[in-house]
Amino acid sequence: MTQIHDQTLPEGTQIGVYEIKGVAKVSAFDITYRAWNHHLKERVKIREYFPHDFAKRAMDGVGVEPKSLYQADKENYDYGLKAFLDQAEVLTQIEHPNIAVTENILSLNGTAYLIMGAQEGMPLAKLLEAQVSLAEAELKFILVSVLSALQQIHEHKIVHGGIQPAAILIGKDGEPLLINFAAARLAIAARTSRFTEELAVGYAPAEQYEPGNESGPATDFYALGAVLYVGMTHHPPVAAQTRKTALSQGESDPMSDLSRSPDIVYSAELLQAVEWMLQPEYQDRPQSAGEILALLKSDHASETKTAAAKQMTAETLTRSRPVANNMLLMGIMIGIVVLVTVGLWFDENPAELLDDGPGTVATEPLFQRNPGKVADTSAIKEEDSSVASGTIESNQESGPDKVSETVRAMSYGTENQPVTSTPSPQELAVVEAERTAVVDAPLSQSAEQDSAIKPIDAGLIKKHLTAAEKAMKAERFTTPARDNAYKYYQMVLAMEPNNTEALEGLQKMVDRYIQFIEKSKAEGKLDTAKLYLQRAESILPDDPKLQKIRAEQANAQ
Repeated sequence: MTQIHDQTLPEGTQIGVYEIKGVAKVSAFDITYRAWNHHLKERVKIREYFPHDFAKRAMDGVGVEPKSLYQADKENYDYGLKAFLDQAEVLTQIEHPNIAVTENILSLNGTAYLIMGAQEGMPLAKLLEAQVSLAEAELKFILVSVLSALQQIHEHKIVHGGIQPAAILIGKDGEPLLINFAAARLAIAARTSRFTEELAVGYAPAEQYEPGNESGPATDFYALGAVLYVGMTHHPPVAAQTRKTALSQGESDPMSDLSRSPDIVYSAELLQAVEWMLQPEYQDRPQSAGEILALLKSDHASETKTAAAKQMTAETLTRSRPVANNMLLMGIMIGIVVLVTVGLWFDENPAELLDDGPGTVATEPLFQRNPGKVADTSAIKEEDSSVASGTIESNQESGPDKVSETVRAMSYGTENQPVTSTPSPQELAVVEAERTAVVDAPLSQSAEQDSAIKPIDAGLIKKHLTAAEKAMKAERFTTPARDNAYKYYQMVLAMEPNNTEALEGLQKMVDRYIQFIEKSKAEGKLDTAKLYLQRAESILPDDPKLQKIRAEQANAQ
């Protein structure tokens, strides 16, 4: 692969407002760089379309072009570029807390550049390598979170195409994050001799090895089921072809029935969901995320809730540092306690996080299986609404089926004050001390009351700023209504009108929207540009740059 490295862009190369700072990873189909956004003053990752088999660096040292004058090379290059752009275009339109942020897509220099947020966390693969036993609540939280993300990308008529432990990042807030979308890369690989090398053995279902088959939602569900299988058994999943061959010869399935294994101690509905997702035949698997979530919420769960909750609590406390009997704090820490114990947090590692690794296949068009079938989203929307309310129950009902509410909610979470980020034990201790100070202060001592109230205001400001920062990274600027950066910055400014961080945050959002506006105008998407302008004006209506854009639109009309 030395030849590919010889064709990487040197440090200091400018791609628009982005400056290349170094090479993060080189693959057969693209090159990923560490970079700096001079406009917004933040780190980013840039993925450059560069299929080594039929591309080369242009004479100017920056551009990319077909490797030869042969028509086949040009056709393959153009086909791959279109697949790269089509997938990137969809990803830039998606806002979801469990999907890695895709900030922008640039078509320059004969190639394309995918601009990604610099995510921090640890791949699930690293956690599973540590052989740490994952409690049911943790597995369910990962499952429900990823299903919610898949539901949204499937609605956009694409598949992930490469789900495996390395493609799920556990952020520092405990949230699973889906990264390394592989459908476009595998569509390109299908035109080379590298195709089978790109499939994740054990995670890629059988249909992806069979010519003529297209990927669909059930393709991603199989891979996700294999991820949970590893989390439950600590055994690698068996190759899909091996399973099908054994079954066709009348032999038992090498991936035996999980529910019959004496070493597997998970609830019946979770085991059933995993076994359903792992069915060898596409049509025998669930066809939508809603079907899986409906199973997880079934009445059958009622018999195992209490036992699973007790087991989860015991295992979590065993692996974590001593914590007071605070069920709320315990629930919040469940999603990240194992990660803290293992001590493997790091910024994105090129060898692991940015390695797309083997995946699954999608050929153009990227999504055709079961055309016209609409995913059942009712269960997911129900889950989202429960999270949005921030409701946390401290009784025995707060078992595995309540994990998304518990782990994703802040200790302050209420209907009027949505979920934000996970507080540390130290923060909770400070809040408790402040609450006690306010309650115990004599009403006649106004000065002491003021001094007790001020720290609470400071704590709330910090809390809202943290939530705003998280929403900014996910590009939830003004939507959704329950969880967006503008809302949190407004809360801060209501308490401290001159807060510098909040004011700068509003300007950053407007600047980002201006980028979106210019991109939409360049692509001829005038209605989209108008929408972005309306959102930007709702933040800073008097911004001179926005007024100029509004005037230009009026003159054009």
